[in-house]
Amino acid sequence: MKIEKKLARLIYPELRFGVTTLEQASQLVKMGVGGFCIYGGSLEDISTYVRELRSQSDHPLIFAADYENGVGQWIKEGTLLPSNMAICATNDPYFASRKAVITAVEAAAMGIEWIFAPVLDLAQEHSNPIVNLRAFSDETSKTSLFAGAYMEGLNSIGSISSIKHFPGHGSTTVDSHLTLPEVKKSFSEIEENELIPFKNLRDKADSVMVGHLYVPAIDPDNITSFSKRAINGLLRVKMGFEGVIITDALSMKAISDEGRAGVKALLAGADILLVPEDPFKLFEALKRAFASGSLTEEIVDIAISRQEKMRAKLPMDFFSRYGMDKVGCKEHRDFVSEIAFKAQVIVKDNYFARKKIYYREDMFTGEFKGKIFIEELRKLGVEVKDSIEEADCCLVASFSRPRAYSGKINMAEEDKKNMETILSYGKPVAMICFGSPFSADDYLDRLGALICSFSDLPEFQKAAAQGFLHKADLTGKMPVSLDK
Repeated sequence: MKIEKKLARLIYPELRFGVTTLEQASQLVKMGVGGFCIYGGSLEDISTYVRELRSQSDHPLIFAADYENGVGQWIKEGTLLPSNMAICATNDPYFASRKAVITAVEAAAMGIEWIFAPVLDLAQEHSNPIVNLRAFSDETSKTSLFAGAYMEGLNSIGSISSIKHFPGHGSTTVDSHLTLPEVKKSFSEIEENELIPFKNLRDKADSVMVGHLYVPAIDPDNITSFSKRAINGLLRVKMGFEGVIITDALSMKAISDEGRAGVKALLAGADILLVPEDPFKLFEALKRAFASGSLTEEIVDIAISRQEKMRAKLPMDFFSRYGMDKVGCKEHRDFVSEIAFKAQVIVKDNYFARKKIYYREDMFTGEFKGKIFIEELRKLGVEVKDSIEEADCCLVASFSRPRAYSGKINMAEEDKKNMETILSYGKPVAMICFGSPFSADDYLDRLGALICSFSDLPEFQKAAAQGFLHKADLTGKMPVSLDK
């Protein structure tokens, strides 16, 4: 194989429906890329593209996707699943395994074998705008237990897993899609917290995704995604990980020069360069590095051999075992209903009248999100009043959750002002966190009731309404601690 083809196999560009045309993707296949990361699309479009691109390639392509919350996270036909934090709130790792199985089956039906999950980051920094609900817990033991069960679910189908974001993104306060986050901890603190889930699960993992993080305690000179100390020294040598190592998306704003960063990542021990902003430009940078002698054929061959070994785990019938009728099927959607009452937590519940309520939402999404919740309350006999004076109590719903490139989480300043106004009326105030539980941090002592739902799926909204009115039990256990 020519060296140009080998170099191209280290690049996994995005295949973003609505942006990437089939002709553009075909050019990348002709160049020799190792695979694609899929964003968006429809069931039919994804299946068609994957099938066509595989037929054009002279080596087996690997297709990956960020389906952390199921295929429905990106396509309307798929099943959208509750957050990892909701899954952990059930206190039963079986549900993590089941979430993975549903995800893997639906992805396999479309021709996708690699799931960029599970997240091993710890939800220890409440202002972190990009981890939050994506984490299982703020505890290393729970994270290891539930993420491990998730990986077993993927493995039972034959799908490829990826634990992320090494060495741990949970204690940062900014979004690496926008800027470079810094982990301001000593190495001993990192070793006793962030690294524990990675150590516990490294032998089960097919791949590790390295985050774009500045961690001076590990490497004061380089960010982790192209740090030889982090990738080779810590992950490969000290922790003994032998599988595939991939960078997080090189198009993220934490990276300023993806050509230089890509070369450094490979020299540091990475095997795959994920989602460059310009894959052709990155390819040229790799060719220059090879021509200069800084990037050797041995390094390239080792990276390719790891990719091939990872893909070799796929069962022979992986792509024919599940039909497209599995995508968004009733069995999978019923799973959400099954756990809706088990994954929500009644954190606090004082007695007060709830027949007439004044309802407000935070402005995080800029749209009304609680329609199903309000409809369920009305079905159960509640009157929703337009003014606080007419109500028995006030109910505030928060829908704040991690959104890439938003750089924000929890309640905005305007929401906090509104909350203070509501609390000043002297009526009982209840809060339901359909998103980040940490939205309630500043109000715990002043709330008459608090429900943490961790998901705003319709089934969860209905269950939350029933739980608020004491028509059903919400039996979840808190997977994280709230500030008091």
